[in-house]
Amino acid sequence: MHQRQGWADRFRSFVRHMYVERQIYIRSHGHVQFISLSPLTQSAFAVIAFAFLSWIAFASVNVVFKEQIIASKDRRYVKMQSAYEERMAQLQSAYDELNGQLVITEERFLATTRQLEEKHKQLSTLMSQRQTAGSVLDTMRRRYAATLTGQEKAAAGSDGNTVLMRVDGATEGPDVVHTTARPQQTAELERFIIEGPDEGALIDVAGLAGNGESPNAAVSQIDARLAWLDNAQQGLINNVEEITDRRVRELKSIIAMTKVIDPDALLERGSERRDAQGGPFIDLAAGDALAGGGDESAFAKQLFRVSQNLKKMADLEDSIARMPLAEPLVSYRKTSSFGPRRDPFNGRMAFHSGEDMGSYYGAPVYAPGSGTVTFAGWKGGYGRIIEIDHGNGFRTRYGHLGKMTVKTGQKIAFREVIGKVGSSGRSSGPHLHYEVWFDGVVRNPSKFIEAGHYVFAKQG
Repeated sequence: MHQRQGWADRFRSFVRHMYVERQIYIRSHGHVQFISLSPLTQSAFAVIAFAFLSWIAFASVNVVFKEQIIASKDRRYVKMQSAYEERMAQLQSAYDELNGQLVITEERFLATTRQLEEKHKQLSTLMSQRQTAGSVLDTMRRRYAATLTGQEKAAAGSDGNTVLMRVDGATEGPDVVHTTARPQQTAELERFIIEGPDEGALIDVAGLAGNGESPNAAVSQIDARLAWLDNAQQGLINNVEEITDRRVRELKSIIAMTKVIDPDALLERGSERRDAQGGPFIDLAAGDALAGGGDESAFAKQLFRVSQNLKKMADLEDSIARMPLAEPLVSYRKTSSFGPRRDPFNGRMAFHSGEDMGSYYGAPVYAPGSGTVTFAGWKGGYGRIIEIDHGNGFRTRYGHLGKMTVKTGQKIAFREVIGKVGSSGRSSGPHLHYEVWFDGVVRNPSKFIEAGHYVFAKQG
């Protein structure tokens, strides 16, 4: 407290020293007046004067430097504006680049999708062609099986799926091997092609874009699914090509077993039955170029090969369907073979033009193939006889019948009953005299029946 008073005293002493009391005299009209200015009053005037002078100085400085301050602010604003515009330009450039990548990706995706869709259509047509290719023999097998008893069905086919495989150079016909069913994956691929993909297999682009994944991740996922579809299609056509090639070899081997005609020559005979076709000839290589060429050429060539093989397979099966390969009797015993034999009546050596099949009176006689009845009546030593023209140069005869159920000119379906076993004509007992002719020359029926065993074997 004492110290504070000391400072106050020193301040008052300083003020009294600086600002001593002064008097201002004013003389007017002979009168003299004065005004006393105390140290405190002088101090107040000094503070006011200092404040006024300071304001004047500040105002003067502000006026002098105002333009520089404004210019500095303008420069800072321009700098900020430039930085903002540069940032916006960078963002726009990044957006344009990303948009360009998306456009390129979309175009590539659409192109790949169109290719896959085109392949899908072609494969769908191919698979439909494959399904119909074996319908003829499948129908014949069902009709054949319908005429067999339970015991005979067991004898006709063993357990498992029987697949015919040709062995080059073999003299006894194709080998028979047992295999398992087609892998489930192949069956699923075929269903995928024919019926279309399941809902889960479709590529949901919108879903991929909206599930929070990055664009690159979505594109990678789309590419992976497209690659899977492409591989699935390629795997399917590879499988079909393998199966078709094998089947064509099998069918040719069956025809070769008859030892009467080359399979390719038989196909040429059936060419006149083909559907009407036309159009300019375009070489396959030129056709690939017209179709776009590139990566699709290999697939197109493979597709063409498979399609041709399927057509050949269908023609072979149609040709086989017209051949008399089935046995005319269900139950019988061979009593006399084709070729030289001793005559049962005079004991002299003679040529037997057919095969005798012993059976019971009234046993049904089935047509071994479709055709047209060219004769139904009595003919010398044959007794009651039926002749059927199967086309492609094949004819069959059925002698010593007890009853005939068809007439001349009648169309006959496969496994249709044409008569009953008897002993008419030059016969020693109930049996069927069975002949097979090709191009006007009588052939060994056993070769046709042996080939028919492979055709009508149990298959999956």
